[in-house]
Amino acid sequence: MNPLERYLREYGLLLCNQNPELPALEDIGAGWQDVTALIDAHRLFYSKAYRGRTTYLSPEVYGLLKACRPERPLPETAARIYGLLEGNVADTALLKRLSGLPPRDFQQGFQFLLRNLWITAVQNGTARNENWSTFLYGTAADWERDAPQAAPVDAPRERLEEILSRTMTARQIQSLLRFP
Repeated sequence: MNPLERYLREYGLLLCNQNPELPALEDIGAGWQDVTALIDAHRLFYSKAYRGRTTYLSPEVYGLLKACRPERPLPETAARIYGLLEGNVADTALLKRLSGLPPRDFQQGFQFLLRNLWITAVQNGTARNENWSTFLYGTAADWERDAPQAAPVDAPRERLEEILSRTMTARQIQSLLRFP
C-alpha cells in the first residue's frame, strides 16, 4: 500500500498542493506516482471539493460527503460536459472540442462538476513529466461501479466528522459540507 492510500484510509482527505491549512501530498511523503496509481485503481476520488483546490478523497469519505452534501442542479454548461462523459472517458482537450463551449464557459462548467462531485479522474492520461500528467475524466456514477464501496452507516455526517476531525477543524469541515 502506498503512503497516500495509507493516509487516506486514516484521514480521508488530502490536498495536492502545500498550503497552511491542511496536509498535502509532499507533507506525507507521497508523490505523483502514488496519485496516478490510486486513480487507475479507483481507490482515490479526485475532486475540487475543498475550497476549489485539488482534493483527494478516500472512497469512504467520498461516499459520506456525497450523502451529506445537498446535490446541486447542473448549470447548462456543466450539463453539456457531463452528458459527454456519461458512459465515456475523455481528457479535457477532447471535452473542450466536443462541448463547443467558449473557454471560460467550459472552465466554469468543468470546475462545477469537480467541486460538486459529479465527475472525477478515472485514469491517468498522457505523461507530461515524471511529476505531472493529464487525466481521463468520467462521471462519479461510473467511478462508483469500479471503486471499493464502504459499508453503509446510519449516521453519515457523524462518521464523516469523526474521520475529518483528525486533521480538520470544525470550521473547515463545515466549509467542506457547504462548498460551493
